[in-house]
Amino acid sequence: MIRSLALLLALLPAAALAHSGHDHAAAPMESALTQERLLLPDIPVTDTQGETAGFVTRYGDAGPVLISFIYTECKDNCTMVKAVMKLVDADLQAPGAPPLRLIALSVDPWRDTPGTLATAAAEIEASGNWDWLVASRADTPVLLSAFGLKPGPVEAHEAVYLLGDLRSGTFWRISGVPDPAQLIEQARGIAP
Repeated sequence: MIRSLALLLALLPAAALAHSGHDHAAAPMESALTQERLLLPDIPVTDTQGETAGFVTRYGDAGPVLISFIYTECKDNCTMVKAVMKLVDADLQAPGAPPLRLIALSVDPWRDTPGTLATAAAEIEASGNWDWLVASRADTPVLLSAFGLKPGPVEAHEAVYLLGDLRSGTFWRISGVPDPAQLIEQARGIAP
């Protein structure tokens, strides 16, 4: 089922849209897809419940994962990223959906705490299948670098998604605004 970006934005709560900094409807964009292998370090990450575990330890046996990169004070592309992830999250509730785990990883450990991430997850009505995580200030640059993200100010981070599984280390890097239905179909090819 194909949905326009305007529909994506309509599904977000008004509070999330207020942070977008834009008052016009966005037009659908194309996304770029490349496959790569990632060797990820087992850096500790903390979830919205305050539980800390190594990233690889936590998700090594999870099967397919879809990782996005956000921060709670974002006023630009995070609104779009959250909208895409929200639609994927909703589609995963349907019978026959692949076993895909969603992960929102903060790029701003200076302001994002487990509590602020929990509030952001609640505002968007994220399901229990969608983890919101933050690493320490020292570990965040190392973890983001392992994901192939360029260092720099949090405001300059790109809209990037990684779809794959940690066991094989094979991931699809998706830049831009992907169609949530295509992400689900891509995940079907990864699922065991």
